[in-house]
Amino acid sequence: MRSSTALGWAAAFLAPALISSLDALSNRPSYQLAGFLYLLAVSLAAYLGGFAAGLVATVLATLGLDYFFTPPRYDFIPANGDQAAGVGLFFVVAILISQLFERRRQVQQQAEAATARANRLQAVTARLAEAVTPQEVLDAIVTQGVEAAEARAGAIGLLMTDGETIEIVAQRGYEQNIFVGWESFPLSSDTPMGKAIREEKPFFFSTSAERNAAFKTMATIEGPSHALAILPLVVEARAIGAIAFTFPTEIEFDAERRALKATLAQQAAQAIDRVRLYEAERALRQRMTFLADASELLGSSLDYETTLAQLARLAVPEMATWCSVDILAPDGSIQRLAVAHEDPDRVAWAERLGEEYPPDPDQPMGVPNVIRTMTAEFIPEIADELLVEAAQGDQRLLEIVRELGLRSAITVPLVARGRALGALSLIRDDTAPRYTELDLDLASELARRAASAVDNAGLYREAERRGDASRALAHVDDGVVLLAEDGAIVSINPAAARILAVNEAAVVGETALGSIGGWSEIEDNARPEPGGTRGPVTLPLVLSDGNERWVSVSGVDFGDGAVYALRDVTEERLLERTRSDFVATASHELRTPLAAVLGAVKTLRREDVSFDPDQREMLMDMIDREAERLSGIVGQILLTGQLDAGRLRLEHERFDPVALTKSVVDSAELHLPSGIELRVRAAEDVPAVAGDENQLRQVISNLVDNAIKYSPQGGDVELRLHRNGQFARIEVADSGLGIPRDEHHRIFEKFYRLDPALTRGVNGTGLGLYISKELVERMNGRISVDSEPGRGSTFVVEVPLAI
Repeated sequence: MRSSTALGWAAAFLAPALISSLDALSNRPSYQLAGFLYLLAVSLAAYLGGFAAGLVATVLATLGLDYFFTPPRYDFIPANGDQAAGVGLFFVVAILISQLFERRRQVQQQAEAATARANRLQAVTARLAEAVTPQEVLDAIVTQGVEAAEARAGAIGLLMTDGETIEIVAQRGYEQNIFVGWESFPLSSDTPMGKAIREEKPFFFSTSAERNAAFKTMATIEGPSHALAILPLVVEARAIGAIAFTFPTEIEFDAERRALKATLAQQAAQAIDRVRLYEAERALRQRMTFLADASELLGSSLDYETTLAQLARLAVPEMATWCSVDILAPDGSIQRLAVAHEDPDRVAWAERLGEEYPPDPDQPMGVPNVIRTMTAEFIPEIADELLVEAAQGDQRLLEIVRELGLRSAITVPLVARGRALGALSLIRDDTAPRYTELDLDLASELARRAASAVDNAGLYREAERRGDASRALAHVDDGVVLLAEDGAIVSINPAAARILAVNEAAVVGETALGSIGGWSEIEDNARPEPGGTRGPVTLPLVLSDGNERWVSVSGVDFGDGAVYALRDVTEERLLERTRSDFVATASHELRTPLAAVLGAVKTLRREDVSFDPDQREMLMDMIDREAERLSGIVGQILLTGQLDAGRLRLEHERFDPVALTKSVVDSAELHLPSGIELRVRAAEDVPAVAGDENQLRQVISNLVDNAIKYSPQGGDVELRLHRNGQFARIEVADSGLGIPRDEHHRIFEKFYRLDPALTRGVNGTGLGLYISKELVERMNGRISVDSEPGRGSTFVVEVPLAI
């Protein structure tokens, strides 16, 4: 633009002078031709340099026309009124031409500015659509967002879980120490960000003076005057935080600028809320998985001392930096049963420290207080004052705990049947996030299960010593079956009757093998040797009612018979596996296209931004492409449901496999990535096959799509057809990433996906090959794969020939 303006000013002076020099020619231009040439000079100057250059050219051209070409020549005074009117008309027309070109320049500049804003906004939308973690969203906002807002710097503050504190979670462009002391501050503070969140409305300050007049606490910030915009991040009528944009100079925030920043804030709020939901969902899955693992561990042994020690190690680092388990001894003392940390040297150090500083049962806080009151202690933020109080004047102990950098702590009681058995302590240092109420709920549930395991173990030991535990076992949550030497049922508690699906009263006195479905599995796998123990063993039992149930079984022989402890792990085993597979696959695969479509639609619906046809077409193409991808994913999920439920009906018809394969290739070539070449090589003697033509088309399409998708570097994808006995053999070969041999049998399982490190980030639902295998086998065919990493893959489908 600067070079164009310079050319305009050059044209303003040189073009009229050049035309005026034509007067020296013997065959000089006429008055009319000279006027036309002068108007061209004015147009050129205005086109390149704007109105000012056009005005200068107009003055020079008018003077040149009057002096050199209007009679009498070489005189600025026209000979008559008509000539004077002509010169005046020329001046007016030249001025109008300059204004016309100036208006054109302004419209062009506005269009270019609108296009630039749209492109920046689209970049933010695309980056936010790709982000799947909170940090990725924050990085996108403070990079692309700041650039799109035309700001010098930006910062994001989010409300913490207490709803009373704002934490600066991301910033870019500010001086290194500007947020020292302001990493977090009260929502009620007299700050622009605090007020924007409280009132859920934006604030725009064109100068630092305006900001300081509104917020006295900001007056101490030194530096040149600049503009500031603070906008709340609002989702579903509630503010979750605010975003601040700082500008290098003083500016006026017109309606268009404010609308753009409001749109950025809205997109940022929605993206942050989206990833928060995603993270909450992921955390929930992790908590369920952790509880399932803990339940299986607690049910694996009746030696609760060993089990609780393993539980403490399981909690590190999943839930804590430090984990300890304390048990209340019969004499009322508190015994440290286990302590866990990732560093074994620190565990040994902690054990020595525990011996040097044994717990005082009357201590007003910590483990003794939790056991005594049977009430959990939840400390989201460990302040130094709390450490001073806990040290009780011991300066050495205070220095030790300060060096540990403890940040957050949860201590929950182990309570069973109204009695405190001990306490579970979880501590995080300053390398981990603070504990939340959700973490407290998880710790409480873990403690409940651990207490039940401790209580059950104690009752079981008592029953083992007495030989007849029927009265005590009636109160145990786990199932217990007491057998005589001849295998007759002496006692079965309600929990065991419920697990084994039998009537408690009806089976007592009967043999276990004759009256309990699936007991033969227990006899074969968990029957203890005389005087010994066996298990725990997790077994699938087919019960008398026909249902299958997964049960963890332990057996103990006490001489006159045997006791079996049963724990039902069916729901935890099946529910966790199904939920994890489906939620992880569906949420990840559906969220990405949905986010892209949503971002593009919101961009198109903006009334404050105009789009040229190419930009609109680009966004519409994105919507179409991602919607087609979303439709394919949903179709796979629905087809899988039909296959699992046995509701899919396949046709049995005669058709040409070569024509079908060529039609699949023709369709794939419509959207073929660059660098991929599809070829079909068919033998001349490939006869017709019998099966469902549409479903076989689905299978071949899946294999071709996979061959293209897993060939990121390009290459040839070849489909080969020939007869193989009573089958037509269809091979889909590529030169892509390949599959390890030990994974060949697993890739056809539902929801199974290769390690992302092996697929270079290429994702999928894990359903395509499962669907293909099910469809081929239901057509009495077979499917297999031959592949090695780095050498591509060849999938083979064989379909019976038509009779």
